[in-house]
Amino acid sequence: MKKNLLVLIVIALLAHTAMAQKAYFGFRAGAANPNYYGSDFKDVKDSMSIKNIWTPTVGFYVNSVVNDYFWIKTEFNYVNRGYTHKESGQTLRTNYYCIDVYPVTPTFHYKGAQLFAGPSVSLIVASQRDSLIAGQVKKISDNKMDGLNRYDLGIMAGFEYEFNFGLNLGVRMTHGFTSVYEKNSTTNVQTQWFNQTYLFTVGYSIGRKKEL
Repeated sequence: MKKNLLVLIVIALLAHTAMAQKAYFGFRAGAANPNYYGSDFKDVKDSMSIKNIWTPTVGFYVNSVVNDYFWIKTEFNYVNRGYTHKESGQTLRTNYYCIDVYPVTPTFHYKGAQLFAGPSVSLIVASQRDSLIAGQVKKISDNKMDGLNRYDLGIMAGFEYEFNFGLNLGVRMTHGFTSVYEKNSTTNVQTQWFNQTYLFTVGYSIGRKKEL
């Protein structure tokens, strides 16, 4: 599945780059504010005192300029969709390290302002959680990630402003449609616990021609 996903992303990138007048590369960094929604999340949020946390995010992108007003963006971002919860008076943290891909994002562009929306694909590449062992908080790496849905399909929407010298400021929201957790093994009912993350970034585009 990983190979098929990579092939689809490469094909999409090559296709829209080929039809573009010009394309340029850039990179960005910032902060992510991961959150969740769904009936199962609501059921445990208050009882476990679950709180969202701010985490760093980094990524790179290709902007393909089709014409003065229409671009297509392809983006790759790293983000930790972590949260904390309370247990026996201790604050414990869970980390889900993800790679987000926005393969083909239609973008309306006008004088540096960009308004965009498109599909998103997220892959959990690693997981780590705090656990209470003999009253001590220990960090446990979950290499197998049993019970987790590794892939999340959803949508991404956002706004960005890019200055003539290449610096850009942006905000994005990703809204997942695939539950973080797999079906309950006892009841065979799909867990309703979905990702919703906000990203606030500063980036820089390389080789972008200044606008008049």
